[in-house]
Parts: sequence; C-alpha cells; structure tokens
Amino acid sequence: MRPILSVRDLARRLGTSVQRLREIARELDGGMGLHYTFWSEQDEKTGKVRHFRNPRPELKKIQKRIKAAVLDPLGASDSAHGGIRGRSPYTNASMHLGQPCVVTMDVRGFFPNTRHYVVYRLFRNELGFGTEVASLLTRLTTLHAELPQGAPTSTGIGNLLLASAVDELVSAQARRVGAANTRFVDDFAFSGGANPASLINRTARALSTRRLVVWRRSTKHQGRPKLRIMPRCKRQLVTGLTVNARSGPSVPRDYRDGVRAAIHQWAILPAGYERASAEASIHGRILYIRRTNPGEARRLRRYLERLGRRSP
Repeated sequence: MRPILSVRDLARRLGTSVQRLREIARELDGGMGLHYTFWSEQDEKTGKVRHFRNPRPELKKIQKRIKAAVLDPLGASDSAHGGIRGRSPYTNASMHLGQPCVVTMDVRGFFPNTRHYVVYRLFRNELGFGTEVASLLTRLTTLHAELPQGAPTSTGIGNLLLASAVDELVSAQARRVGAANTRFVDDFAFSGGANPASLINRTARALSTRRLVVWRRSTKHQGRPKLRIMPRCKRQLVTGLTVNARSGPSVPRDYRDGVRAAIHQWAILPAGYERASAEASIHGRILYIRRTNPGEARRLRRYLERLGRRSP
C-alpha cells in the first residue's frame, strides 16, 4: 500500500470528512468521556485483571475502517497469529506439536506500555505517512498516550509495530538454531530440537527497541509464571492448548473437568436468568472444546442434556 500523504485521502478512505476527523481527535485529546466506555474483567483462573476501553459507536466505526483500509492491507509477519483472519490460538499452537522443548513468554503490559509516540513514529517515519495523517491516526487509535485494550485497531497496530522490529529478527534467529517461533499478540512461543530458550534474550533485546520488556523467569504474576520452559516430560501449553502430542492441540484436562463441574452446578440452579446464563456459558465452552476434542465435547453435551432432563 502506498503511503497516505494527505488528510483528504485519509478521510476518503475512512468514509468521513476531514473536519469530523479533526473534531474527534481534539475531543479524544481531552479524555475518554465522549468516545469510550470503561470496564474491567478478572480472569477466574489466573486472577489477572484486564482493563478495557470500548469505543462508542462513531469512533468504533472509524476504527474499524482504519483497520480495514489502513492496517490490514499492510499485512502481518508469518509468525503472527493474533488478530489475523484465518489464524487463531489453534493455528498458533499447531506450530509447536510434539517438540522436545517449548518456551513461552509474554510482554509486560503490552497495550498500556505501547506509547503514543511509538505509534506516531510507525505511521510517520516507518510507513511514510504525511505528518498530519500520522498525527490523526495516532490520536484516533490511542488513549491517554497508550493503546486502548478493546479498540478494533489495537491488535493490528501491535502486529505492525512488532513485525519488522521483532518478528523478523526473532524468526531469523529461530532458523539459525532450528527452532519454530510464533507470536499471538504479545505471547511468544518457541520450540524445537535445538535450544529454543536461546531465543529469550534475542526477543527481549528486540522488544526493547519498542520500549517494551518481557516477564523474566523468576517473575510470577497473579501466581502464574510468565516465562515457561517446558520439556516433553511436562505438560506443554501454547495459547492455552496442550501441544505434547503430534496429533494436534488439545484443550487441557483441567479445563474439560471444569466444564463438567459447571454442568453439575448448573443442574441444581433454580429456573431463571442465572440458570439460563450459566447454560449459555457452558454451551460456549463446549463449542471451544469441540475444535480439538470432539469426542469429549459430545460426552459433555450428552451429560448436560441428561442432567437437564432430571432438573426440576
């Protein structure tokens, strides 16, 4: 894609007026009130709290157009699997099946620590966009000087920032040592017969050029180690899926057991909103299991139906 040099060209691609883009950018400079809602979620398993900024309809529409008309045409690296059509946690995990050693690591506070000036330099200096174009795109896709988690553009911008600065360098090193490497947003995975752990320092150095750091071996967050070196004799997890077997990724047994326990709890709930909501959640979790463990998904569905018939 050729660089976008004029604001008029940008507005045309986004289906709005130059004046309105400038107005929204000025409003965003003053805070999130007009264009974002805010909420937090806690992961039940890890206890980690994530803070989300959900853009309101007008800004979300513009951000989706930025993603489709500006970010997506720029492509992504071969090692990236997050936020890319046709790729998923499953395709990411599938690159690391049945290996002697698997290493996973992630970036500390990836979205909040991706600063607005790094995003601006991406658009202006690396992609060659016009000065005001780069400024507007940065202001329309960042909030309080960081990438807002929950915005349609954040993962795409993250992928672009890491493509040349990190992915290319790490992939080259992985080829040299005979390892496989993938990235799902800010989660890196390495595996192979050679020592994939040698890629840890290479990745950390590359991330530092984007003012980002990784969790180190001794660091735990919410009780869970953020850097894991997993030999074949232990359970190897990549993006939440077990990859020990060469036949394909699998949902971990403790997750499947958790769904069975949730079905048992659901069966004793009285009729009402809470019961209906719990059932919808269970159906969604069974669908997730079906991708990798279809037999187990069928057994869980039959168990749900059997307990449902017994319920008052």
